[in-house]
Amino acid sequence: MDDAQKDDSDKSAGPGADGLGGVAVEQFQRAALDAVRAARALLDAAESVIEEPAALEAMVKTLTSVAKSAADAVSGFMATGAAADPGATDDGPHDGFERISVD
Repeated sequence: MDDAQKDDSDKSAGPGADGLGGVAVEQFQRAALDAVRAARALLDAAESVIEEPAALEAMVKTLTSVAKSAADAVSGFMATGAAADPGATDDGPHDGFERISVD
């Protein structure tokens, strides 16, 4: 068998650049590039924090405010949401789904 025939048979024997292998490689490349971009963004953020500590303070204050608001919302729901559910029946709390019995 000469080299030209061997090359042609190799291409048809398994997934090539147009087959599943090529698609998987492309997906992997995209994921790797996304990971590199995310790492660069993290490094840029770290660099800005090192250069401007005031930016870190502002970010921490913002995150603290958001976390406090979320905690207040959850505690408010837990205190009044489940107990005062207007859709609650003897069958249990109303969760927004209509249950249909099928015989």
